[in-house]
Amino acid sequence: MTLTLRDTLYIGVSGNDWRMTMFLTGEFSQISRVSKRLLHYYDEIGLLKPAHIDPHTGYRYYSASQLPRLNRILALKDLGLALDHIARMMQAEVSDEEIHGMLLLKKAEVEQTLLEEMQRLRRVEARLQQNRMADDVPDVVVKSIPAQLFLSIRAILPSPKEMLQLVQHIQRTLPSRVDPRVLGPLVGVVYTDGFTTRNNDVEFGSLLKKPVEDPIALSEEYVLRLRELPAVPTMATAVQTGGPDLVFVVTTQVTKRPVKVDHGRQPSEQRAWSVLACASSTDNCGCGKKR
Repeated sequence: MTLTLRDTLYIGVSGNDWRMTMFLTGEFSQISRVSKRLLHYYDEIGLLKPAHIDPHTGYRYYSASQLPRLNRILALKDLGLALDHIARMMQAEVSDEEIHGMLLLKKAEVEQTLLEEMQRLRRVEARLQQNRMADDVPDVVVKSIPAQLFLSIRAILPSPKEMLQLVQHIQRTLPSRVDPRVLGPLVGVVYTDGFTTRNNDVEFGSLLKKPVEDPIALSEEYVLRLRELPAVPTMATAVQTGGPDLVFVVTTQVTKRPVKVDHGRQPSEQRAWSVLACASSTDNCGCGKKR
């Protein structure tokens, strides 16, 4: 007679013939198609103990009536539930509402895993497209960016020339107005929808390791104020090479609405704002760090 995992068997014999209703571990392993090692482990953790242990030989015997319990354990394990959760669910005093709640939590966990894997799949697809393009297309990496203190000035500048002048002015002047040990990387935030050659809404300044007194006037025209750059749960980042002395880390906030991204970058979501963070190869880039 062959039994599958879902089969149950019970031979009603009483008295000293109890062995006819029992199976040694090896036999029960064959019937249930579960390894002896796994049965021993379930015994150790109390999830499925033998129905009887011979006091003289130490042999473990399992009852056919334990097959439904084992089947339920395997079914819950197949759902991805941890063994400690399964043990909790198998207890008689656990209510149906508690079991329902555990399953809902697992459902949410699986949905989150699927979402993350779908995002990974889109990045793989984007990389496949990127490999067919020019070699100088930057690699895009998705990161979670925490909130950061930002000492900055925001303005609408008529051209990239004025932007560069403002950056250079901050680089030259800020370390003499603020303790360089407090200064982090030099950062620029571009609020304009798509970088243009005229009238960009930009904000430049330095990330800070701790708060400083503000405002800080670099000149009559340029006054830096302290604020907090908000955290960004999902940000697409890439390294864009500038001149020989500067490397700009170009980061793009990712929102929910898909759009086409320029310059061969991966098809991501709409750019809400872009950040340029100085990573200069020179020793004095105004960010207070040796490179």
